[in-house]
Amino acid sequence: MTAALLLWLAVAQRVEVANQEFEVPANDWRYVAHPVSRAPALLDCLYETQRTDARVRVVLLSREQLDSWRGGREHEEIAATVPGPRGLLRLTVHEEETYAAIENRGTATARVHLMVFVEEPQARVLSAGRRLAVISISLAVFVAMAGFSGARLLRAMRN
Repeated sequence: MTAALLLWLAVAQRVEVANQEFEVPANDWRYVAHPVSRAPALLDCLYETQRTDARVRVVLLSREQLDSWRGGREHEEIAATVPGPRGLLRLTVHEEETYAAIENRGTATARVHLMVFVEEPQARVLSAGRRLAVISISLAVFVAMAGFSGARLLRAMRN
């Protein structure tokens, strides 16, 4: 498990997509004007307000959901944080275009600092040389383990 995590960290590239301040009136919302993710990726949304009594949340939406919200219609959400003065939303998104919105459910205007990071793996498919190397090493380790185990079993059976 640790090796898989280290491998993921080695091939992943963390990119800052948004680092903005928003002034969000009470019972209103604002959104980042461009998509924060275009392909399946790990998305981190971190927000913070200066007011400790703020009831702000970050919402992730698809393009269609954002259009519905802008039109005042009912909409679904990909994910959202719990309302509060600060929060973090970390998840893997699979939508083609994912948008981040900030909703202020409080009674006063809130100044919100939003940072969005995306991690996308650089290598989606191994090259032919690396695939051959992985298969060869795996086969060699398997044959060595099977030979070692077989030799120990034969020795144990003779005794």
